[in-house]
Amino acid sequence: MKRFAFLSVVMASPAFADQQGYYGYGHMDGYGYGIGMMFGPVLWLIVIGLIIAGVIWMVRRSERASASGKPSGALAELDLRFARGEIDADDYAARKKLLTAS
Repeated sequence: MKRFAFLSVVMASPAFADQQGYYGYGHMDGYGYGIGMMFGPVLWLIVIGLIIAGVIWMVRRSERASASGKPSGALAELDLRFARGEIDADDYAARKKLLTAS
């Protein structure tokens, strides 16, 4: 008998929990999901769109920076050494070819 009483109390407790609110329905104070639930997916779409736009902006910005035509540090040093006369034209051409091969 004690098992039956315990089982009935355990099974009926969710039904008692819903009847706690002011209007007799305790789930979200009787207002259901509310109007805020409609804007949740819209908010997530905006957040995901902003993240994608940020990634695209960063990629384009890095491409513009690399394509700006500025020589790298190694190429600038090679140009300076050639201008100072430390290396000859053949050595300069071979080293420049190695540096720009990537």
